[in-house]
Amino acid sequence: MRAGARAARVQALSAGEDHHASLRPEGRRSRHQVGRRPRRAGCDSRLADALAVKFPRGLTALRERNYVLYFAGQFTSQLGTWAEQTAVAWILYELTNSPLLLGLSGLARAVPMIALTLFGGAVADRVPRRALLLLTESAMLLVSLAVGLLALAGELQYWHLYVLSFASGTLSAFSVPARQALFVGLVPRSAMQSAVSLNAVAVRSGALIGPSLGGLAVAYGGYALPFIINAASFLGMLLALLAMRLPRARPDAAALPRGLWHGMTHGLAFVWENPLLKVALGLEVVSGLFGHNVTLITIIARDVIGTGPEGLGLLMSALGAGGLLAMSIMVAFEVKKHVHVILAAGTVYTLLLAAFALSPWLALSVSLLFALGAVDGAWAVTRNTLAQLLVPDELRGRVMSVVVLATRGSAPLGRLQGGLLAGLVGGPAAVLLGAAVIGAAVVRSWRLRLS
Repeated sequence: MRAGARAARVQALSAGEDHHASLRPEGRRSRHQVGRRPRRAGCDSRLADALAVKFPRGLTALRERNYVLYFAGQFTSQLGTWAEQTAVAWILYELTNSPLLLGLSGLARAVPMIALTLFGGAVADRVPRRALLLLTESAMLLVSLAVGLLALAGELQYWHLYVLSFASGTLSAFSVPARQALFVGLVPRSAMQSAVSLNAVAVRSGALIGPSLGGLAVAYGGYALPFIINAASFLGMLLALLAMRLPRARPDAAALPRGLWHGMTHGLAFVWENPLLKVALGLEVVSGLFGHNVTLITIIARDVIGTGPEGLGLLMSALGAGGLLAMSIMVAFEVKKHVHVILAAGTVYTLLLAAFALSPWLALSVSLLFALGAVDGAWAVTRNTLAQLLVPDELRGRVMSVVVLATRGSAPLGRLQGGLLAGLVGGPAAVLLGAAVIGAAVVRSWRLRLS
């Protein structure tokens, strides 16, 4: 009798969710079952079928309460982050009128990201990830609020935005690896692509709405409003983290590195020994350094297209809209040949980036950035899914810190490179040169893959 009930329960729990049931003793019923007659196998089977209809393959991660909370908090946080980043770029360019000084904000963010991300990943594997995120998200809230109050008092100067970028980069070096390691642990392994794709949907949804919100906030609410919006947005993630019901998981002592330095290098060694990850992250570094970024788009928006902060917000939101479309499609389909998708996306990305460099019209530029965002979104989800599938959980924080270093470390340096090059040859020429470098890297990666 017990064996039959156990088999029925396993049948009712799909996609690896039986790890939740295993937390309850075998002979003990949940509080929802007290006073009720045991369900028959047929009833459990019908329940499983109903759940399968309610949650298609791409949405299986939404069966997990903790993941739903994370998804909501991630969207709210990303909304404010994109609003602030768009506003910072416009305000800096307006205050300094210098492409180089605009690009320096990327350097201020990149230095702590590059210096501390591997350390942050090692820390994420040693301490409770929720506690680490509560600390970093609270600190980010206070930093954005402080800059907003400076702007509200009329005391904001351009160097304050460098301090903001440096502080954000420092805190992100700890929060992003912890966030990447936390959210995939909220779902069974069979729902991994669903979790990664939905996380990307949350990010791209924020990237769709946030830039327009930031541009409109600067245009009609002044310099202070975008920073206040971002400070408020961190409350969403903080509340989500506090509402999660997480087990008191303790790191496996045998899986922990011998020291923090060993932990930092262990993640790099894992990536270096995996040729698939090397190709994916190598292209990510090149695209981060020479691809589209808010510095180049800001310069082209003002100096070539001739639009204001609301136009910049529209251009940045087009990127987010394209990315959101790609995420929505990838939620419904399972990707198997990850490297092929990465290389194909890199080829199309190069062509679209070159076309954007040659566009003098707002409508055409919006359309091209929409397509560019879609390709970039497919690229990002495929890379992250590949990384998450190849990494064992005890190494997740360290390896994901390498992924974060490749993405979030190269992108701010790309802003510096873009600002410096745009100051020398102009925005369109800087974008064209970047497209040429990315194209060469994609061709080389194709050759390596074929060989």
